[in-house]
Amino acid sequence: MAKKKQVRKKHVNPIEQRRLQEIQYRKFFDDKLRELCRQIGDVSLFSLIPPTERLITYRFRGASLKVVAAPDAKIPIKLRDALAKLIKSQQLVMTLEVVKGSNERMTFADYAIVGTALEYQLRDSDGENYPGKERFNKFLELKDERGRLYEDGLLKIGSTACWFFDELDNKFLYTYKYDVHVPALESGVKPPKIGETSFRQALHFFETQDFRLHPVITIGTYPLEWRKITMNGETHTATPVGFLHYINDEPHFVPFAISPEDLKIRTHFTKLKLPVYIQQHAVERMKERIGCPFSCFYRTILAESIMGKKEFIPLSKNRLLIGCFTNDLKLGYFVAENVEGIVLIRTFLLLTNSGTPEGDKLARLTGLEIEDRKYLAIDTLQGLANSDIERNEPICKLFRAAGCGSILELCKKINNEPHMMWLLDQSQPKNLIADLMTEYMKPGDE
Repeated sequence: MAKKKQVRKKHVNPIEQRRLQEIQYRKFFDDKLRELCRQIGDVSLFSLIPPTERLITYRFRGASLKVVAAPDAKIPIKLRDALAKLIKSQQLVMTLEVVKGSNERMTFADYAIVGTALEYQLRDSDGENYPGKERFNKFLELKDERGRLYEDGLLKIGSTACWFFDELDNKFLYTYKYDVHVPALESGVKPPKIGETSFRQALHFFETQDFRLHPVITIGTYPLEWRKITMNGETHTATPVGFLHYINDEPHFVPFAISPEDLKIRTHFTKLKLPVYIQQHAVERMKERIGCPFSCFYRTILAESIMGKKEFIPLSKNRLLIGCFTNDLKLGYFVAENVEGIVLIRTFLLLTNSGTPEGDKLARLTGLEIEDRKYLAIDTLQGLANSDIERNEPICKLFRAAGCGSILELCKKINNEPHMMWLLDQSQPKNLIADLMTEYMKPGDE
């Protein structure tokens, strides 16, 4: 058997490779700068920028955004990378006004690369060596306002990213601050003044120093105190439910609270609202019975249910159901107790689970036992959304008669509306259970 001819890998000179990469990126930067000049007024403005000034603009270009953790925050590197990726993607969408009275706008990403660099270069350049500099004045007029909008926007993007990746545990992620670093300037190095050096000397100087604008977003963690609660001789731990509110750029935790009137509880302190706490068991049941991979969704439905819809169903003196909603559709219930001056969420029940008014009625109408529902996977939102139940009108009619029509509507939205598809895993094949479910059913008399 003939031996395969070995192909020798071509040796790549790392210095030559870096040079080629630099040429490619310089072309990319110049193309961005030309586009910015066109948005400012005319693409011909690019040719008005002297070679040395253009070099300075390039060397003061924006570097890649870096996400770091605050000194007292323990944030995994994978999470920081995910935050940075999401923030960068949003920079490609959000835009800023280029000049007053113009419809032209630049993305946050382009502003980070060329916008800030051009502002820096125009501000500090000598007009005598820069003919036509005044034609950029309209661009400079918005410099401060544009800078504020960019920083505020970036912090807002960062806050959204923190919310998206935040876990429902005993802390919040939040954007701590935004900074820009220029390594060369921070080290005390000063660029040569125009006119006092040759272009070749200036080129060598800027090639050997890092004058890039390094944007950094610092992410902090806001800790929440666990509370120990004693019930029936057993001690349970829970964390408060709420949101972060910023006062003078400082985060403050605002707990969700429910008034005694809403809970239909008689108390001498009717004006005092009861803060809401949640046990880890309830969080685990939410994730298990809903199946959304993004923790932010669970914070959202807690807020919508407790502060929005406010459907409270008393079960006994201190026990109640709190209706759980998303997109105005009922998803299930939080089972809670009024204990030690708080409302403690003990667990979560999907609308079709036993223990809910709708789930119990569905069991009576269909004759399906708990194990049947578990086997058919209709006791989780992922299982329902992944099934063919919606194509079987007799089964849908029973669901609607039991009061579970809203969860069918939610499944339909998840399967058909792009803005809802992210909630659940869409890669799984359909679970064809409608016919099997019909075989299992033993309809009641209701």
